Amino acid sequence: MSKGLFITAIGTDIGKTYVTGLLVKRLRDAGINAGYYKAALSGAEEQPDGTWLPGDAAFVAKTANIPEKPENLVSYIYKEAVSPHLAALREGNPVEMEKIEADYQASLAKYDYVTMEGSGGIICPIRWDEEHILLEDIIKKLDLGVLVISNAALGSINNCVLT
Repeated sequence: MSKGLFITAIGTDIGKTYVTGLLVKRLRDAGINAGYYKAALSGAEEQPDGTWLPGDAAFVAKTANIPEKPENLVSYIYKEAVSPHLAALREGNPVEMEKIEADYQASLAKYDYVTMEGSGGIICPIRWDEEHILLEDIIKKLDLGVLVISNAALGSINNCVLT
């Protein structure tokens, strides 16, 4: 297993980014050179200068005091707040597994430990055209352990087991 952890959740807006930020902060506060990586982010925030800010990466970088620009922590940044596979189709910029592998390895070269945040749930399609890539495929390819974030709502146990 690599020196990294994949953070997923039972759904959207459960707290993946919040927990990831606190986890990376705690590691860095303990003296571990910990970093953050996200393969694909959709729903980027437009900035006054016309650039697109990956909000999740910006939150984690600020919370954990990671000295990098947020856009350097994400391989694919999409404007539209839809599943990455749909955003990629609409924007004409499909995810390539080779780029994800290379960018993740580059993160491992800079940091002793890398926490990777998913985009939605574990079965979220990242690419779905002539190629099919789910988050599950990325986790397996990078040989990452997984932390599942859940809320305490009715049905959460079922959703965790399904995940």
